[in-house]
Amino acid sequence: MSAHAKRLTVVMLGGALLAAPLALVAAPAASARPADAGITLTSAQLTEFGFPKTPNTTAWDPGTASLPTDTAAQWQDVIITGKAPNYTDPGQLLTMSRFIPSDKKGSGQNKELNITTVVQANRTFSMHFQLGMTGTYGYSVGYMTTSASPEYISFQFQFTTTGTGKAAPSSGSSSAITLGPKKLTEGGFTRKPNVVGWGGTATLSAHKVPAGAPVTIKGTAPKELEAGTVLTLERFTATDKQGSGSFSPVGNVTTTVKADGTFALTFEINEKGRYGYTLGASHSDEWIGIEFQLKTT
Repeated sequence: MSAHAKRLTVVMLGGALLAAPLALVAAPAASARPADAGITLTSAQLTEFGFPKTPNTTAWDPGTASLPTDTAAQWQDVIITGKAPNYTDPGQLLTMSRFIPSDKKGSGQNKELNITTVVQANRTFSMHFQLGMTGTYGYSVGYMTTSASPEYISFQFQFTTTGTGKAAPSSGSSSAITLGPKKLTEGGFTRKPNVVGWGGTATLSAHKVPAGAPVTIKGTAPKELEAGTVLTLERFTATDKQGSGSFSPVGNVTTTVKADGTFALTFEINEKGRYGYTLGASHSDEWIGIEFQLKTT
């Protein structure tokens, strides 16, 4: 698997927030300025409006949030960790949103991103994200309460995405790190496909197979991904034991969404090892995908 300065004038896009464990945001080409970029604010202005470089947890108190960096290249994996307020129920879905300013005074809208996570039993959370739209923007992570007077509970921060993304290191690179099943699960790469942020369904024929054996993933695509949309399989390559890393396509392994909204992909992984994978597509400058882990022996 969130956005807003505590007292900013904000209009939610699409109504109530939804969320899900680890959904990955992909990168668009950076030639033309995206239509949803809104008014450009400086880092100082974002800070003034409640989006500092260090997470603003004023409205998240007594929760915590930690961000390892405020700048990353396109496609670079970044992880936000922390603890939700003690009144937040375990299992609560958290969603990340981008603030789209409409003027220089702090007014604007929040655009929900397909980046989500779930609050754990001990109220901790870990959210991966990969941003594709270059520039400096304000972001929020949080959820809408279901009380008689709904309230948006969140923390805010600013983040700069640069257009100098690098490909993931190969499996033989000294910078590549192997993650165990528990760490992969914590990052959202579950043995049973993680589809909460996908918006559709998915089943995986096996999560452990001999190298080179066929594996099938199939299901239904979310309504945003129309018939004919190409879905690409990508592998997550970790660069540290905390779960940072990046994604790269697995060869040319793709499938398309059918006219009835379903999809099916049979693929083979010839390399031995346990890795996290995502199957999805870029939509409106963001990545909509399914996450899962697979071990080949």
